[in-house]
Amino acid sequence: MPQASVFHWIDGNGLLILAPGTPGSSDIRAQAIGRAPSGGALVCAMVNGLGDSSDALLDDLEQLGAPAGYLVDLVTEDDETIEQALREASIIVIESGRDVQSARSALLGAAQRGIRTAYEQGAVVLAEGNSALLFGKWMLAENAAVLDGFGWISEAVIVGVQGELSEQVKPLLAEHPHGYAVGITGNTALALGPGAQVSVWGDQQVAITLGTQYGQSA
Repeated sequence: MPQASVFHWIDGNGLLILAPGTPGSSDIRAQAIGRAPSGGALVCAMVNGLGDSSDALLDDLEQLGAPAGYLVDLVTEDDETIEQALREASIIVIESGRDVQSARSALLGAAQRGIRTAYEQGAVVLAEGNSALLFGKWMLAENAAVLDGFGWISEAVIVGVQGELSEQVKPLLAEHPHGYAVGITGNTALALGPGAQVSVWGDQQVAITLGTQYGQSA
């Protein structure tokens, strides 16, 4: 894997953990919980609304040692409630959306503002499944369209690798040659923390493809 200096992300005292490969990994969740600051709450950000799986997610996290927590329905709750709940969390787990576009829609606006405030204050943010693909500068939609991501990680696209990474991202990097792609698959998470800390958890299945002009002046 290239040097950690490849990665540049937003400032904050928290930890951003991207786990697109296997949503629901107990190993990854347990590590995230172990890194959360004490004294705060667990918040589960539900991008699909509330359903039978919502309580199961909360129960699983609490059984793994997470602090007492609650669910926030990003689909039906009002913006003020969403932002306030998220910004006060010490650990936020963002569930995987049905697809990247629906997850993106649910997390835009108030949800992203609340998550970012919590992260800046020191919270752990664990994004699972499709939600993990949103934190780069760009994202690949199901129809291979390139959309704007949330921009937390500069010049990057995050991909849950299925097949050859370089082939999947070739059109995007041809259009954005100063960018790079990070492929994460299997029971693996990429963790980005304060002080330029970069670590790979789990199965270590991370691949990086650099654009042809990466590292050169734009």
